[in-house]
Amino acid sequence: MALSGLQIYKLLPQTNCKECNFPTCMAFAMKLAAKQAELSSCPYVSDEAKSQLEAAAAPPIRLVTIASNGTKVA
Repeated sequence: MALSGLQIYKLLPQTNCKECNFPTCMAFAMKLAAKQAELSSCPYVSDEAKSQLEAAAAPPIRLVTIASNGTKVA
């Protein structure tokens, strides 16, 4: 599920350092939500926040039944 700009902003360091080339962390978060910026542009984002944001950006995996016994695989 995609995160909103506000949800992304809550995971950012909120320092407004401008090192990502955006004026504020909120502006950066909005661009991330619109897929117009890369998370790697923020030098201060924590590893935990990176993990959460990358997991949220990953496409969903659908289980598929491939055997008559009902075995499902991702």
